Amino acid sequence: MDFYLRRKMHLKVGKKKVEGVPVFELEGKIMGGRESLQLSEHLQSLIQHGEKNIILNFSDVQWINSSGIGLLLSCMRELRNKGGDLHFVGLHGRISEYFKITKLDSVLKIYRNTDEAVGKLRAAEAGS
Repeated sequence: MDFYLRRKMHLKVGKKKVEGVPVFELEGKIMGGRESLQLSEHLQSLIQHGEKNIILNFSDVQWINSSGIGLLLSCMRELRNKGGDLHFVGLHGRISEYFKITKLDSVLKIYRNTDEAVGKLRAAEAGS
């Protein structure tokens, strides 16, 4: 199932599953506002339906501000309370630097790509 959210800020979101793990393909800017609220609602829906791990692909994200970070941290906190986590892939350039400056890179699960994230999740499940 794919869905797209567009507005002046142009946030486009696609959703797929890779080996059973939900992956959100993000494109544009995560800046708060209506499209980010809709993204939050989609994430919350997955959490409410029992998903414990969700991957966010930032390969095509141009920028994220503090409102966007707050939204994602809220979802991450809820997933961690349920024994899961929010996993980030494809951080690059300004986005990667922003996560380093704010020290978010020390508390988030960050991987180079979706395959690496899914592999780590599968390895952790096998070790449990």
